[in-house]
Amino acid sequence: MEKKKILFLCGMYGGKRDMFMIKKILNNFEVIYFPYDSTLRQNVEFSSKKLKKFVAHLKLKKRENIGIIGTSAGGIIADYYIKFLGGSKRVDKFVTICSPLHGTYLGNLGYLIFGKRAGLMELGSGSSFIKKLNRKKLIKTQSENFWCYLDPLVPGKSGKGENSVHTWFFFHWAVHFWPGLIYKIKEFMES
Repeated sequence: MEKKKILFLCGMYGGKRDMFMIKKILNNFEVIYFPYDSTLRQNVEFSSKKLKKFVAHLKLKKRENIGIIGTSAGGIIADYYIKFLGGSKRVDKFVTICSPLHGTYLGNLGYLIFGKRAGLMELGSGSSFIKKLNRKKLIKTQSENFWCYLDPLVPGKSGKGENSVHTWFFFHWAVHFWPGLIYKIKEFMES
């Protein structure tokens, strides 16, 4: 029997290495890295369209569904794909980890550090992109959203979304290496 496929989308400046612990703990799944420009130079829609093409090339069976785990900006890219590009037809389980679902100050001020980056600017608190994303709800896709009130990049309730689970692990850049959280994700993906 084939293992269910789960796509992993890293956050800003992340990479394939970020899925190490997820792949190790979710060993009963085929965890696949989705490569995109994690510097967020392109807008989110561009990266989400790339995700759509990537899923199409997985050669899934007619009724085969996948799961997606997105950390930080990766969760936003997947959320857009599911809500606006037909991803709900293929994605039955979706997890966000510390994703700026209501924006982040880094999106508002990030140009001072990183220069103009279309994807990063869209993630700013109060941006028209974030407002558009939040107007539409996930319908067919089951989701869990892990967030932390003390997250330094996605502070307060900016990471709190649909079906939210609060965690006290607040080190944003390493949350995807935390076994306690990943076992919760595994439990959700297996349910």
